[in-house]
Amino acid sequence: MSKLSWSKMTKYKLLKRNRKLVKYLPETRRMKKSGLMQMLGTYDNVIIKPSSSFGGKGVMRVTSERKGRYALHSGKKIKHFGSAKGLKAYLKRKRLHGYIVQRYVSLAKANGRPFDLRVMVQRRKKRDWTVTGKLAKIAGKGYIVTNIRRSHGNVVSVKTAISQSKIRSKYSKALMSKIDKVALRTAKHLHKYYKWIHTTGVDMGLDRKGNIWIIEANFDPATSLFLKLKDKSMYRKIISYNKKKRRR
Repeated sequence: MSKLSWSKMTKYKLLKRNRKLVKYLPETRRMKKSGLMQMLGTYDNVIIKPSSSFGGKGVMRVTSERKGRYALHSGKKIKHFGSAKGLKAYLKRKRLHGYIVQRYVSLAKANGRPFDLRVMVQRRKKRDWTVTGKLAKIAGKGYIVTNIRRSHGNVVSVKTAISQSKIRSKYSKALMSKIDKVALRTAKHLHKYYKWIHTTGVDMGLDRKGNIWIIEANFDPATSLFLKLKDKSMYRKIISYNKKKRRR
């Protein structure tokens, strides 16, 4: 099992095996013309992204509009197509091999900009998994991706992001506890197949109703994001786990 791919598609399929996690997974398929149009027929909005790269590179959003028209959002640019044929021809020229199509989650917004969460889940040798830190990544103005470098966004505490949003449940201990619970279950389940992992960065979305979605999981997540927070205690805790790992 150690030879399993790190791709988003592989992890999605593995997570689907856990009945308690299925409801948190936005439907995801491999990028095919028929699959794309079927997904657009079901959801109207989808995300297209590489299955094997991270950092927000190559992420696009496709929207099904009125009268068979489509819009493609990439970075801050939007292209419009008068037909499905035109959209498919454009995407064919892009040669999107190894891409996936994922249901678009309408993320909650902090002061008008979408945000998602990075939850760090780590373990020490022969010990259980624990959440060592979490933060919110807020997209830059006009961008669809929350990756800080690509969208020129910013990082804040989860509490701050939720307080700046219109999520009905607002900031509550119950919501925070549920976020931790889902992240822990995600890491533990993936550990069954990737026995060597000790750190999992779970990217999670909150939609406008406060529902939790698992966007993707990364086994080599950047820790530098936590340095951007005023409170450095989570960063120190994350690093302490990494040091323990190197000593083994």
